[in-house]
Amino acid sequence: MRKILIIEDDKTIVEGLEAAFTFHGFTLLSAGNGEDGFFLLGSEKPDVVILDVMLPGFDGFEICKKIRERDRRIPIIMLTAKGGESDKLRGFETGADDYVTKPFSARELIARVNAVLKRSGVPVKEEQKQVFTVGNVSVNFDNFTVARDGKELSLSPKEYEILRLLMDNPDTVISRDRIIDDIWGEDYYPNPKTIDNFILKLRNKIEEDPRDPRHILAVHGVGYKFKF
Repeated sequence: MRKILIIEDDKTIVEGLEAAFTFHGFTLLSAGNGEDGFFLLGSEKPDVVILDVMLPGFDGFEICKKIRERDRRIPIIMLTAKGGESDKLRGFETGADDYVTKPFSARELIARVNAVLKRSGVPVKEEQKQVFTVGNVSVNFDNFTVARDGKELSLSPKEYEILRLLMDNPDTVISRDRIIDDIWGEDYYPNPKTIDNFILKLRNKIEEDPRDPRHILAVHGVGYKFKF
């Protein structure tokens, strides 16, 4: 049975979600603050974290970043009343996989949980290569890391997924719309600058000269492509 950890201080929301998730075959764990939630993360090993932004003490962004420092793979869904683009972008930059704005339905949230589980739980084919070398950079998709001249740099989950998409389709132009649909899903419509910001971060890790990229190339007005 899948475990869901919700870090939310509104008991009414937690009680409503507990009934819905239990009905759909999940076990729901809950914590009213980030410190307790972080403890449950380590002791209970949940499959997904649902994280409210407005928490007593440390806010959700800080907790999200702390979770990512411990576990790069666990899906995190941010839950908040804030619907601004800047808040969504900040959530993704700190390591969130999805973002749900209050008010929401339990059905919607369960659908989002199933979607991130599906994206994170697809088995890797045995023949699929997991380590790539690009110039003086080694990209390891097994452990979400990039090493430049032996110095390890970490990838956020979204950086990992975008880079994987590009490198799995070398010399193929991947549109911004496809990146959004494949990585975020059809329910999220970010500003194109969201994609550009992630590409910029990837170039800083992959490219010898990020200002003159040789591997992650822009195709004006369309999207990006990867060249080995």
